[in-house]
Amino acid sequence: MNPSVSVVVPARNEEDYIGPCLESILAQEPGPDEVIVVDNGSTDRTAEIARSFGVRVVYQPQPGLHIARQTGLEAASSEVVAATDADCRVEPGWVAAIREAFCDPQVVETYGPLEFYDAPLFDRLLSRYGYPLFLALMDRLGQPNAAGGNHAVRRQVALEVGGYDVPFGEDMRLMQKLRQRGRIVYTPKARVLTSGRRLKRGRWKMYGVHLRNIWARLRGLPQDYGPDYYADRERR
Repeated sequence: MNPSVSVVVPARNEEDYIGPCLESILAQEPGPDEVIVVDNGSTDRTAEIARSFGVRVVYQPQPGLHIARQTGLEAASSEVVAATDADCRVEPGWVAAIREAFCDPQVVETYGPLEFYDAPLFDRLLSRYGYPLFLALMDRLGQPNAAGGNHAVRRQVALEVGGYDVPFGEDMRLMQKLRQRGRIVYTPKARVLTSGRRLKRGRWKMYGVHLRNIWARLRGLPQDYGPDYYADRERR
């Protein structure tokens, strides 16, 4: 039996991106059972635009991506909670691929690749071809790498292990806890396009943080996560 799926989108001052994101989610065939936008204290038209799509908007004034994700996880009513970000666009078949993965009752989390849609050509090609190869290799090595913009969890189990409970790297922390409770599977068919806007801070600065975290995790060391994901979303 196919599990029910809620999609959660945390958003803080995302009026330029939330519309295309929701369009891609609502265009899914078959669609999700529920779509929740967590308005994380936005001061722009993010919530207004989200409501215009007829989705559920939950207001969370306390800023923090992990807080927004946790708010959505708790508010969701489905067995499975799929997560993406406001500057993402999910590809056709995303929800269907997630449902298929969770037909296995042992699966507690699934994740898929991310590809830049508005980055320089080098970065778009790297994300299109290099990133899926990396994810497949790490999966073979027994080292899953779930990303916040494209993953889904079994809601009850995620809540039982504490959900998103750290300020930075909340997606990887939850994944590490879920590994103790069941299977985590890489689902290449669950594809998501994402903005490369953060590359403006410096290509190697952004990639360097991820590479350091991966190397640290492989060696069993604490990870040195980068700045808050929302650091560039403040309106003044």
